[in-house]
Amino acid sequence: MKKIVIIGNGAIGHAILHLLKDRGYNIAVWDKDHAKNLSGKRLDEILPDADFCFLCIPSWFMEEALAEISIAVDPKTILISLSKGLNAISHQSMDELIEGELPDNRYALFSGPMLAAEIMNDQGALAVVATKKKETYEEIKDLFNGSNINLEYSKEVHSVALSAVLKNIYTLLIGMLDGLGEGENTKGYFFAKATNEIIEIMKILKLDRDTALGVSGLGDFIATASSERSQNRSVGEEIAKTSAVTKRSEGLISLPSILKLVGAKKKNLPLLSLLERIVIDNKSAKSEIFNYLTKQ
Repeated sequence: MKKIVIIGNGAIGHAILHLLKDRGYNIAVWDKDHAKNLSGKRLDEILPDADFCFLCIPSWFMEEALAEISIAVDPKTILISLSKGLNAISHQSMDELIEGELPDNRYALFSGPMLAAEIMNDQGALAVVATKKKETYEEIKDLFNGSNINLEYSKEVHSVALSAVLKNIYTLLIGMLDGLGEGENTKGYFFAKATNEIIEIMKILKLDRDTALGVSGLGDFIATASSERSQNRSVGEEIAKTSAVTKRSEGLISLPSILKLVGAKKKNLPLLSLLERIVIDNKSAKSEIFNYLTKQ
């Protein structure tokens, strides 16, 4: 019997549990919130001898979580991260954080159109499993055989990580358009422009552009930006309506890091610069977006 630990009992953690339950696995769900800690145990009590550990936590908690995991996790445990952000201080992606903290463990990134609410409703989902070893993918795929999620393999681990970050950042902009009451014509225009910029950033960072156009990039971008349940879209909408932010999202937290990584080349990325003015410099979303459109 495979032993599986799910860390984080939020929406996506609950969705992973939904996909894996009733399949004969020994599953423990842990959360630092005692009310959501279904295991009823400490993390160091459930991690030993785990075959798989799903990291269903926001990127801003990942460094702390990995440090705690490293004390008790078995080197044979395969780590699977569903976080899609960058560390706000080190600007590292999730693959870089995992490799730095747990170099002896195999790991994979899950990325793609995986809206938790749709998974819970038994609708289809698709994820790219990015990992350096094909056999790791095969082991993970075997876990989900017969479920409502289809998996694809990618060896472009860092490219998958960054394409997921970028789609979250540009989803903020689509959310702003919703908040301003713009229609599908305007959103279609910005979708196209945003996709071109994502490809350009991938080139700047010397990453695989085809990944950005694939399921974990463009596919996830469309799903996230189109969903009313998307936190990134919701945050963008709130910024446009109120010029304030009352909640966090991966795109919001990762924007400063992406700006840092592209450096002076942001001058060739008008939408990223637009987001910087609105989100970082607190300029009016309505005015900045209107000014952008009038200059095209």
